[in-house]
Amino acid sequence: MNALLQQVDATYLPAWFAPRPASPFLDYGLTHSLSESSGIPEPSLRLLLTILAGYPIAIFYRLIFLNRTSSIIGESARNWFFLVTGLLMSYFFNSFDIVHPLTTAIGTWAICRFFALVSPKNRTTASTLSFLFNFGYLLTSYKYAATEGYDICYTMQQCVQCLRMIGYGMDFMDGQPKSVKKSAPAGTPVIEKTSEMSPVATAPAAAAVAAPVREKTPISFGRDIALPELPSLSETLAYAFFPFSFLVGPQFSFSLYKKFITMKLFNVPVPSSAGQDEARAAAAATANGIPQGSLRYATRCFFLGVFYLGLGQVLGGYFPTTALLGKAFLERSFAERVFIFWWTGKTVLNKYLGIWTIGEGPCVLSGITFNGYDAQGKPEWDGLRNVNPINYEFATSLSQIISSFNMNTNFWAKLYIFKRLRFLGNKNLSALGVLLFLAIWHGTHLGYFFCFGLEFMDMETERRWSARLGRRMDAFIGRQSGVAHAVSKAAWGTFTWLLTTSALYFAAVPFDLLQIDKSLEAVRSINYLGIWVMLGLLGTDVVLSIVMPKKRSPKSFKTE
Repeated sequence: MNALLQQVDATYLPAWFAPRPASPFLDYGLTHSLSESSGIPEPSLRLLLTILAGYPIAIFYRLIFLNRTSSIIGESARNWFFLVTGLLMSYFFNSFDIVHPLTTAIGTWAICRFFALVSPKNRTTASTLSFLFNFGYLLTSYKYAATEGYDICYTMQQCVQCLRMIGYGMDFMDGQPKSVKKSAPAGTPVIEKTSEMSPVATAPAAAAVAAPVREKTPISFGRDIALPELPSLSETLAYAFFPFSFLVGPQFSFSLYKKFITMKLFNVPVPSSAGQDEARAAAAATANGIPQGSLRYATRCFFLGVFYLGLGQVLGGYFPTTALLGKAFLERSFAERVFIFWWTGKTVLNKYLGIWTIGEGPCVLSGITFNGYDAQGKPEWDGLRNVNPINYEFATSLSQIISSFNMNTNFWAKLYIFKRLRFLGNKNLSALGVLLFLAIWHGTHLGYFFCFGLEFMDMETERRWSARLGRRMDAFIGRQSGVAHAVSKAAWGTFTWLLTTSALYFAAVPFDLLQIDKSLEAVRSINYLGIWVMLGLLGTDVVLSIVMPKKRSPKSFKTE
C-alpha cells in the first residue's frame, strides 16, 4: 500500500497537477516580444492581455445581448455567450491547464447533483464535500505547481474559482427546502423580501415608481443568495468561467449571475427622494431598457487601473522587495531603511489596486455591477468594485483598509467563513480562523502566514487602543473650535494614517517575498520595528488594563 501511495505521489499526481506545455494552437509570440521590449515577465503580460480582452468582449455583449426589449435574445443566449467566451479566455491564459478549473467546476456541480438525487433533504454533506474537494484540489495544485516565487499559471484561476465554488456549494446547502408555513399555499416557497427585490417588471416602469433609497451594500452577496434548486451544468460553468472575473475577481454569488442573465438585476425603482421628474428622466435615459452611465464609470476604471499599474512599475524599479535583502541595504542609515521599507510595502500593493480596477471595467460594461439609483435618481455602477482608492489611500484604521481593499473577497470571507464559525462563541477565534483560511488559500509559502499573523495582531492592537484612546481623542477634537479644531483633527488624522499604513506595508513585504528566511531577513534589516511597536502597544494596554481595570458588561457573540 505504501509503495502504491509513493508511486501516486511521485508519478501520477505530478503528471496531472504540474503545469503543462503550451498548446501548439496558441501563439504567445506577441507576449514574448512585448516582454522582451518592456522587461515585464511574459506570464504577467499574458495575464494583463487576458483581462484587457474583456473590454471588447464586454462591448460586444453590451451591443448585442444587453437588451431588455429584444424578444429574440434571452437568458439562455446570454448564458451561452458567457460560457463560450469564458472558456476561450481561460484557454488562452491556461492552455491545456484549463482542465483544472473545468474539473473543479464540473466536480462541484456533480457532487451537488448526486446528493440532490440521493438525499434531497440533507444538503450539508454536499456542501462539506464541495468544500473539501475544491480546497483540497487547490492545495494539491500548489504542492505540484508552485515554485519559490509568485506563480502566474493555472493556480491563479484555481485560487479564484476555489472560493466561487465553495460559496456555490454553501448556497446550495442554505437553499435546503424548509417546512412551509401553514398560511402559505402548499408548494409555495416562503421568500424573504429584501431591499434588493422589486415587483417591477421593466426599467421604465421601475423608474416611475416612488421607492425608498436602498441600503448601499456590495451586491456581490445579497440576502437572497441561497439556491433552492441546483442550477444547470451550463449555468454553473458560465458562472465559474465568467469571462470578466475568472482570473482576478471580483467574487460574487450565483444568485447575482442569475439575476443578471435574466435581466431581473435592473428591476430596481428610482428612490422616492429623487422626485417624479428625476424618476421620469432616469426612465427616459435608458438604452434597450438599461440605465446609462456605465461607459463613463468603466472608462474611469480603466485609466485609474493603468495609473496604478504604471505607478507600480515605476516604483518597482526603485523599491523592489529584493533590495531589502543583502549587505548593501544594511549599509544605509536606519532612517533610510525604514523609509525604503515603507515605500516598498506600498509598491507591493499598488499592482493589486491596478489589476483589480482594470478588471472592474469589463464587469461594468457588461452591466452586472448595476447598483440601483442614488438619492438623486442617478444610476450607480459600483456594485462589484474591489477597491475604493480614496478610502484606501487615506484610511486611518486597518478596519477602513479591510472595507476598501479586496472588498468582495473580504465580504466572501465574512459570509462563508467568519459567520460559519460562530459556534466558537468568540469573535477573535472566528477572525483568526478567517485569516488562517486566507493564508492557506493564498498558498503554502510561510510568508503568507507571516503576513496574516501580523494582520491579526495588528487588528487586535488597533481594537484595544481604539477603545482606550480613540474615543477620547474624538471627544477632545469635538470640543475644539476654529483653528484648534482643524489643527488637532489634522494632527490626529496624520498620526493614525501613518500608523495604519506602516502596519499595512510592514506586513505586505513578507506577502511578496513569500519565503520565511527572506521575510525575516527583510524585517531584521529594520530591527523588527513593526513587531516591537505592536508588542509594545499590546503590552502597554495589558498593563493599563491591570492598573486601571474597566467594568465591561457581557456581550453576546454577534456577526452582524
